[in-house]
Amino acid sequence: MRGRKLNFKGKVVLALLFALIVVVLAGLVGKGEKMSAKDKGKDAHAVSLRTLSFSPAPMTAFAGSSLYKSMIGQQRQKKEAERQKEVAKQNEKDLKENAIYLTFDDGPSSAANQLLDLLEAYQMKATFFMLGPRIKEHPAVVKRMYKNGNGLALHGITHKARAIYSSTSAPLNEMAEDQRILENVTGVKSYMVRLPYGSIPYLTDEMRDLLDKNGFHIWDWNVDSSDWELKDARYVQYTIQQIRQKKQAGETPVILLHDKPETVKYLPKLLKFIKKQGYKTKVLTNETPAVTFPCGGRCHPIRHPVETGRR
Repeated sequence: MRGRKLNFKGKVVLALLFALIVVVLAGLVGKGEKMSAKDKGKDAHAVSLRTLSFSPAPMTAFAGSSLYKSMIGQQRQKKEAERQKEVAKQNEKDLKENAIYLTFDDGPSSAANQLLDLLEAYQMKATFFMLGPRIKEHPAVVKRMYKNGNGLALHGITHKARAIYSSTSAPLNEMAEDQRILENVTGVKSYMVRLPYGSIPYLTDEMRDLLDKNGFHIWDWNVDSSDWELKDARYVQYTIQQIRQKKQAGETPVILLHDKPETVKYLPKLLKFIKKQGYKTKVLTNETPAVTFPCGGRCHPIRHPVETGRR
């Protein structure tokens, strides 16, 4: 119908056609060399290819236009809706299996072997989001993690907000380097990443887009043990309370913990609870739909970060 608005695909095609026309017209600038008298005698209408000079300015201007930003925004919304749909589908499956996910950040630490001993004793699995330099320091324990069937994932290199969020490409650079280190040690190529302090608020939409284009999946959590802050048995009770709330709400718990001595010291109490409840601990894989904090207008470039804890 004549009055019907263009749908999203129609807008995209129209915008691209417009951009192409602008580029071609703007590019036809006569910067070529003058034809010699001999050339003119041969063919008065001959035109050297060197007379065509294409300028990137129109495309740059289009990339900054409100139409372009609107298109990108709609693409992000569509991708986020698809992610949430996949997470919901996985959640249904996990609920039937009475599943739970244990995840440990910042390792491997000096307590990593003790942590693996506990997991073995309770016949449980976990996923480890590890820092590249620490993988290099403790390659044997990382190999043991893999041998025991645990999940191997990435946490970057520096764990410093001012570094990993310093530019649009900084998160990708750190995760790519971490990925290479892990693969060199274990042969495993992981695409699961967890940003230091979580993906809110410093991981901008542009950073997320770049990670996504390179195949990385951004993992956050829905249960924060706060072991990074409580540092004693209180974190266990706090975590148990949240697990119960998530299960009652019909959500599969993805628990944030840390590979460090203080956490490992009180971990048996948490593992006893999990075993008593009959929960099945599962590992994350490259194929598992990622539980991620969506931006929703909350993301912004880093300004004055406060690094008081380690998440």
